[in-house]
Amino acid sequence: MRTYPIPFNEEARLRSVFAVPGLTEANSGVFDAICDATRKILDCPIAHISVVEGETQWYKSVVGIALDRMSKNNSFCTHTIMSGKPMVVPDLSKDPRFETHPMVAEGGPGARFYAGVPLVLSSGHRFGSLCVLDLVPHEAPSDHQMSILTDLGKAVVAALEGVPPTPVDLTKDEGAKSTFITLIGHELRTPLTILFGSLRLLEAMADRGANAGLISSARKSTEHLMGLVEAIITYSDASTGELSLNEQDCELGDILNGVAQLVLPGANGELKSIALDENAHTASIYIDPHQIKLALHALALNAINHGGSEITIGSRLDSARNLELSITDTGTLDDNIDLAALYEPFVVGGHIKTRDTRGGLGLGLPLTRKLVELHGGEFEVQATDKGTAAIVRLPAWRVGRLRIV
Repeated sequence: MRTYPIPFNEEARLRSVFAVPGLTEANSGVFDAICDATRKILDCPIAHISVVEGETQWYKSVVGIALDRMSKNNSFCTHTIMSGKPMVVPDLSKDPRFETHPMVAEGGPGARFYAGVPLVLSSGHRFGSLCVLDLVPHEAPSDHQMSILTDLGKAVVAALEGVPPTPVDLTKDEGAKSTFITLIGHELRTPLTILFGSLRLLEAMADRGANAGLISSARKSTEHLMGLVEAIITYSDASTGELSLNEQDCELGDILNGVAQLVLPGANGELKSIALDENAHTASIYIDPHQIKLALHALALNAINHGGSEITIGSRLDSARNLELSITDTGTLDDNIDLAALYEPFVVGGHIKTRDTRGGLGLGLPLTRKLVELHGGEFEVQATDKGTAAIVRLPAWRVGRLRIV
């Protein structure tokens, strides 16, 4: 599976990258000079300026080694552009994100030390990094060294953007912001939907006594919403359509149990519950808990509103120890459903046999896909004549305590 994260604002980011007039594969002496200064400052044999595109990474300049365009699965810089901060890895072989990386594992060149700063365009989008590599581990660089590296990165951007600009289609940027706002709006509405449904049922059942399960769902959804609001304010940037992760060690069992405790009415008004697979794999995982909970809640609500009568949440490790999270239900899809279209905003995919599509399948699945890809994972919907499964796959390096040094 894919092993690298994808920025939440990837479409807008790529438009900014392709609009930079100086960002061509033709090199010039100024970029080699910057790379040479960079490796001397950090006492490393290799330095390069990377450009991260949709599926590949290439180099504006490389000194100390010959590097060709490569898959993003073989890229360190794909991780560097995920935030505006430098990324320093003193020993790549001891970092679970990279210990099986082709350039690190046995049989490769044996890369060990990496330090890089993201290259940020005037638009606010990050397109690559200025970084160094060594074949032996290093102590972490000093703040002074990293400050100089950051300044050299700014010089790279200035040299690239100093070329006379080409016209930019601003309507596309506005569209990116609109999509961002719409998806974030859906993010806030997901726990509100749970809360509203629970309160409506409590109101209807007031004369028969309170339902403890509904009260619990309403309370937890309120807490979830409060946390989401704070996370979005802290980790989102509407000007670039970006959402960052607040990663931390979490207990998977707690997250699965939280989703399994949802009890809500389906489209026909009948209460539905979610069963937790008794064989579910539970472990410590390194994720943004707010975003993964949101993704699973969106999938659970989709199953409750549009799926069959039986819903199950589970987890397992595949043969490569990647983590699979699944929400399955006994609802079936019509043969004319275009599953690929389900991941696109505002598309409901076709005619559904046993699912009520009113208000559903419009934004939950595209939002889930973006949140999963932000974690370096993959998302898909599988349909058979016995039911439907929404599957989230997270890379193996997120399973177990993160050992970043």
